[in-house]
Amino acid sequence: MSARERLARAQEALALALGTGAPVPPGFDVERVRAAARALVDKRRRWVERAWPVLTVALGADFVPRFESWAERHPMTVEPNALADGRRFAETLRAAGPLPDPLLVALQDFDLRWRLTEDGEVLPRRGPRLSLRRLGTSGRFRLAVKPFRARVYVW
Repeated sequence: MSARERLARAQEALALALGTGAPVPPGFDVERVRAAARALVDKRRRWVERAWPVLTVALGADFVPRFESWAERHPMTVEPNALADGRRFAETLRAAGPLPDPLLVALQDFDLRWRLTEDGEVLPRRGPRLSLRRLGTSGRFRLAVKPFRARVYVW
């Protein structure tokens, strides 16, 4: 194996250790790699806080520990995307129990405009969209329509 191949394998193993929690490859300082991985989770959390402020408000002081716990169980496998991370995190919260109405509204608006691929990409939706969603805490319904390349209309 050439030096270039060894370097490529070491870099791949290091990237996996940083992004997915895989074992730290030999020759690297375990504590420093763990510290760098922790910093990446913090950075990911801050991006989601900026992209999804309604999540931060809805969870209050619980946002940081809940997101960090979720991020450790759902490591980055592709280029990090704050919109995708926030949407997947909110879906996990929905499975755990009812969500506040402002968060349900934000999720409905996101789903009208964007779609998540299996690879974790966020792609714009094409064509008109119609969405009817029951809001959790109030029991009201929200009808939202997005015509071709237009803003969302709500009733």
